[in-house]
Amino acid sequence: MENSKKFKILTITTSGLKKREGISTIILDYYSYFDKKKYQLDLVASGEYDSSYVHEFEKKEINIKKLPSRKKNLLKYIYKLAKLMKEERYDALYIHGSSAIMSIELYLAKILGCSVRVVHSHNTTCDHKRLDKILRPVFYKGYTKALACGESAGRWLFEKHDFEVIKNGRDISKYEYNEQKRVKCRKKLNLDDSTLAIGHVGNFNTQKNQEFLLRVLKELIKENKKVKMYLMGDGDMRKYIEVLSKKLGLSDYICFTGSISNVPEMLQAMDMMLLPSKHEGLPLVVIEWQIAGLPCIISDVVTRECAYMDYVYFLSLDKESDWKNKIIEVGRRDRKESDSLIYTNTQKNGYDLQKNIDILQKCFLKDF
Repeated sequence: MENSKKFKILTITTSGLKKREGISTIILDYYSYFDKKKYQLDLVASGEYDSSYVHEFEKKEINIKKLPSRKKNLLKYIYKLAKLMKEERYDALYIHGSSAIMSIELYLAKILGCSVRVVHSHNTTCDHKRLDKILRPVFYKGYTKALACGESAGRWLFEKHDFEVIKNGRDISKYEYNEQKRVKCRKKLNLDDSTLAIGHVGNFNTQKNQEFLLRVLKELIKENKKVKMYLMGDGDMRKYIEVLSKKLGLSDYICFTGSISNVPEMLQAMDMMLLPSKHEGLPLVVIEWQIAGLPCIISDVVTRECAYMDYVYFLSLDKESDWKNKIIEVGRRDRKESDSLIYTNTQKNGYDLQKNIDILQKCFLKDF
């Protein structure tokens, strides 16, 4: 690469920047370590966006390009996106999503001379399955490189076509267990030593299934009153879940934190994490929880690929009582006992952020 010329990447996430979620977190983490003297990194904010979140990207020298809503005003979005691509003449398009509807951006880029078009699959289903099915033959001819966060997410979107897995790597030092941080955070949360702190991180929507967590908690407090559940995240269904928690008499046992930037700190204070998703690609949060040494109880529809430590448990969503029993059975574990094993297994299983950044950069630069 010539020193005088930066490699220009336009990145799009179909889930947008309206709130913090897995895909945008991955983009922020990876791009934070890219050399800004070599790369110009532009990220599309389509429609509404969280201004404080956008500011986090800008602090890392990731340029935000604000466009009309992809969902609410598609034609205007396409027009503005085409104009941006013409003006900037990007070397690469990097688009994240879970359906062949990404063909829109891929073919715009192709028509306008963008030679590297990388698509990254993050889930095992999508919202608009009929349109996805129609567009698949076109989609498979639109990209130059196919990536996926895991085997299941790759097979879902690319079927029999070739793809490469780049797992959602994490900064191990950011999430590893620290006894002093735990004591400090629990004190801040007014948690005494005897209270079992149960956590969940996710957007409030049908997929993440927080309603199920309320039913589990209702069962659990019948046997153990020394429990506090922390639901970390935001979303369209948050208000509904808050109202439901009051109706179920759970107000004293549950805390809605909203969208927060100190999740690694909060994980230090937790004793266990739950993920009752109805479907998932490869959940980023489960990787973080394992690095933090936390027992994880997750739904059995989630891919087994995400589990590389022996304290991840898969349960059916059929019975809340099974989840309650498993919580009681597992309880609180000694998180210091497997520090070295966690580090080794995280690297061995492909979740080391630094190694994955090198792999990703090669996807862009091999033809440059």
